[in-house]
Amino acid sequence: MKLVFAAGEFPPLLLQQGVKRIGSAVDADIALRDPEILPQHCELHVNPQGVMLKIARGATVTVNQRPADGLISLRVGDLIGFAGVQASIMALDAPRPPSPAPELDDVGATTVRAALPKYALRSQTGRMLGRSYPLTGATFVGRAPDCQLRLDDSNLSRKHAKLIPTNEGVVIEDLGSTNGSFHNGKRVQRAVAKAGDEIGFDTLRFRLLELGAEGVHAIENTAPSRAGLSRWVFGLLGVIAATVVVVLLWQR
Repeated sequence: MKLVFAAGEFPPLLLQQGVKRIGSAVDADIALRDPEILPQHCELHVNPQGVMLKIARGATVTVNQRPADGLISLRVGDLIGFAGVQASIMALDAPRPPSPAPELDDVGATTVRAALPKYALRSQTGRMLGRSYPLTGATFVGRAPDCQLRLDDSNLSRKHAKLIPTNEGVVIEDLGSTNGSFHNGKRVQRAVAKAGDEIGFDTLRFRLLELGAEGVHAIENTAPSRAGLSRWVFGLLGVIAATVVVVLLWQR
């Protein structure tokens, strides 16, 4: 709360915890110049429970235009008269609410395009052969469920390695794994891989790809589909069968 004087006889006063002396004395906390105000006219006692007005004997004070004496409890909105000087108890200014965020469907708003990953790993071995994994940021590799690149291989550590894409390449950091991390076939604790380099975790091998603007779409189709693989197998069997028939006819 604060005490505000109607005619500006005294600057607005923040009512902080403690005692404020009001009067005509030069050492008063609130010195008012009015012939009817006593040197020690009254006191404001501020505590966590509220504001109390203690009026000196013989002092002319009104609260809400009614004569008052002794000890009076004050509230926000009360009008106090110190002889001919008027003041009121007011609440502190409420903080201004923050400006509303712009509407998402604002036709003038600029759409922020998500950054495309610069690199991806393409598997060279095992069941994941041909699959690609975009590196969208710092990537933990291992068996732990919270790894961004989770590989279900019992020979890998739970947190095996960390990959950090940079403008110069991808930083490989081995995290104390049992079976090691590799760069172009060499076991490393830390190395920087360039596009085309081989990155390995134990026996698993990956090729580092540098993606273009359409990289995300390109890598989505790198893993061979089951239908495509089936067509390839049946086609191969057809070629073999035709070859066998030709050989048998030739032998006749």
